[in-house]
Amino acid sequence: MSTTDDFRKLKREIAGGTFRPIYFLHGEEPFFIDRIAEEIERNALQEHEKDFNLTILYGKDADPATVRDTCLRYPMMAERQVVVLREAQSWRIDAFDDLVAYFKAPTPTTVLVICYKHKKADGRKTWLKDLAKKHVVFTSDRMKEEKLPEWIQLYASSHKRRLGPVEAKLLADHLGTDLGKLINEVEKLCLVTEQGAALTADLIQRYVGISKDYNIFELQNALGRKDHVKAQRIAQFLGSDKDSPLVLIVGLLNGYFAKLGVVHNQAGKTQAELASALKVPPFFVKDYAGAARNYPPAKLKEIHHLLREADMRSKGMGSTSADDAELLRELVARIAV
Repeated sequence: MSTTDDFRKLKREIAGGTFRPIYFLHGEEPFFIDRIAEEIERNALQEHEKDFNLTILYGKDADPATVRDTCLRYPMMAERQVVVLREAQSWRIDAFDDLVAYFKAPTPTTVLVICYKHKKADGRKTWLKDLAKKHVVFTSDRMKEEKLPEWIQLYASSHKRRLGPVEAKLLADHLGTDLGKLINEVEKLCLVTEQGAALTADLIQRYVGISKDYNIFELQNALGRKDHVKAQRIAQFLGSDKDSPLVLIVGLLNGYFAKLGVVHNQAGKTQAELASALKVPPFFVKDYAGAARNYPPAKLKEIHHLLREADMRSKGMGSTSADDAELLRELVARIAV
């Protein structure tokens, strides 16, 4: 199963009132780890039980003996206690050897949640393999960039909101691969809308601050269609936007034109095959295919050199007195020729 499938399964289990004695949550993507820990804290105890039965420990402050002794306590006027060890990655991996005896015979009235973020634990460790057999070991992998729009669409749907593919890609392109930040913005949009509502580009502009008309996604589309006038308008806007540095825009444009090269290399493939090769939802394949017709391979090679030159100039290499806004307008003009 994938990280997202495991995440949904655990959320359903926790919401249904089933709790395991030990959860070891590890991996590069902190969002899923944080959310599972939050779900356990929220559901395993009632509010009036948390003062005496919820203990939060931090790896940099607590040693294995402290964690073990805390877990061996019994709950006070509650069915269970919850012990959360945050930032467990600050421990040396061998430190967990001191908890092996507890892992083998955990207190049945304790729920221990270990949050080991930003990297995976050593899968060769015997105690980790044993935990996976008897308890919960959740691996939180980074989500692939092309999967982000689909994921946030599904997340919006789980909150009974509608988020279209264009709007989802707008959010993903602008906010990047920080899944926690993406979800926070979707949740913000959910708070200002009713169930069943659409999370439109207007709402995104108003509450997230991403212009529906002047953003990198629209710049790519304008260049793809060779709409010189619109591309220059967007470049003018982005050039004055402190949240859109030239180095970021150049990197995104490089990725966009690289995908047009993939279209040429995959000539004759089906839409599904192209979507897989491009690593985009099938909905966007026709846009890339149309843009590729405007940019033959020879032109793409030239654009690659233009982007590399702009990147170097934005970092102060070469003799230039132009600022980032001027460099972007010049770059757009030379690309769309």
